[in-house]
Amino acid sequence: MNWFNLLIDWTPWWVWVVAAIVVLAFTFQFWYPIWAILPKWLKGTILGAAALFTVFNIGRNRGSKDEQEARDKANANAIKDRTEIDHEVQDLPSADVDKRLDKWMRD
Repeated sequence: MNWFNLLIDWTPWWVWVVAAIVVLAFTFQFWYPIWAILPKWLKGTILGAAALFTVFNIGRNRGSKDEQEARDKANANAIKDRTEIDHEVQDLPSADVDKRLDKWMRD
């Protein structure tokens, strides 16, 4: 995964909106004359593309958060399983531990 995908996945959607508003506010003098002469259909297309980008980011953020929650849940289950196995092995006599280990060892 490259840095751009990580940036999009883990940056909250509202940060993109705030950044766009700040950039547009500071560059208002440059783009407003062009915006004023654009036809309405093109303005609508530009605003629609911005809305689609925002919805796209919302979906990616939710997907990455869901995936992180699934990974955390799987890690918690793995730790729980590991502790159960550790306790089970600690309670066994050493001969039984050796017998169980023999099937995994190659001589």
